[in-house]
Amino acid sequence: MLLSLYVVCSLLLCICVLLWSLERRERNKYRGVPTLPLLPFIGNIHQVLGDTQNLFHLMENMATICEQKQSLCVFWLGPCPILDEVKLITNSFVEKPYFYDFGRSWLGDGLVTAPGYIWKQSIKRLAGTFTSHVVDGYQDVFNVQAQKLVINLKTKVGKEPFDIMHTLAFSTLETICHSIVTEEYYEAFNRCLELMVYRGVNVLLHPDAIYRLTPAHREMTKCVAVLHKVSNNVMKKILLEQKDINTSKTTGNDSQDKGSKFKAFLEILLEMREIDPNLTDYQIKSEVDTIILAGQETVATAFFYTLLYSIFGESKRPVCKEDLARMSYCEAIINETLRLYPPAPGVMRYADKDLKLRRSLQAWGPDAKEYRPERWLEEQPPGNPAAFLPFSYGRRACIGKLPVVSFCS
Repeated sequence: MLLSLYVVCSLLLCICVLLWSLERRERNKYRGVPTLPLLPFIGNIHQVLGDTQNLFHLMENMATICEQKQSLCVFWLGPCPILDEVKLITNSFVEKPYFYDFGRSWLGDGLVTAPGYIWKQSIKRLAGTFTSHVVDGYQDVFNVQAQKLVINLKTKVGKEPFDIMHTLAFSTLETICHSIVTEEYYEAFNRCLELMVYRGVNVLLHPDAIYRLTPAHREMTKCVAVLHKVSNNVMKKILLEQKDINTSKTTGNDSQDKGSKFKAFLEILLEMREIDPNLTDYQIKSEVDTIILAGQETVATAFFYTLLYSIFGESKRPVCKEDLARMSYCEAIINETLRLYPPAPGVMRYADKDLKLRRSLQAWGPDAKEYRPERWLEEQPPGNPAAFLPFSYGRRACIGKLPVVSFCS
């Protein structure tokens, strides 16, 4: 018994020495490259464990090192070096590390997760799908969704604080999918993102053999099933619509098709399949799921932080009067609304001389009846203060102008 234990311990010791030797040899290659504090064998893994905040702080620390040292930085995921260097993502490298495989159950062989050889084929097909002509066709969709977003936000005015990111993300998903998105789909979409990040920051879950035994994998499978069900239904719907259009063309009744300029991304892919028979339904669905993910996460996040940073910058303080002064476009919108729809539509004074009011074409130009906030941002905004009278004018003007505009902002 003791002999067996001795043999096992000796074997483990030999393995540890071998691994340590290999690790040292690998790290010696990057001896002069700045890095974060290391631990034997695991490198910087302990700094990744936890939640997404740990990962974000880690990336901040690496960026700080790069800035201070004016050099690249290396992060050690066990024996594997990860370099923080922009040149690594130039045209010379198209393969992606195994981390991207965490999303392949959802995104398949889309542009984000596909191996290099598949990506090269796909990018040739998709290079012309987002030209300005194609994107211009979405303008009506953008307008409709923007109006829906405004209406949705109006219903929340005066109520309890809410997470605007949820509202923005939901609106963005509907815009990209060009269809109504259910709460179930949104929750599954959001949960898939969380589970992918959760696996990414927990190194013990990186091996598939271990991950497949966890509740996270089972939940991910259920969420992906919900997302793929919607993708499949959308594909079936578009295929039926295309079949009807082809039937109409055959019978000579194609007037509706001639007047239609908008084409969804999925329609363009399905048309490509007629030209390229090697383009399978699996590849099409992979690209659609990828576009939905990339578009939603990018647009919603950019929208959210644009609203946040345009007012608050990097601070976490409440709104103050200095913020209102920087909200120039918001103020322009308020002024333009008050110009066209003043709260007091009539101002009574004894007039001993002529006066131009509100929508006078001479005061506001030929577009006086149009809603155009940009007029307040021009180098020479309306010069005659008497032309803007929502708060009356002169010594007897309304003293509540400033608080009203500030409250609206």
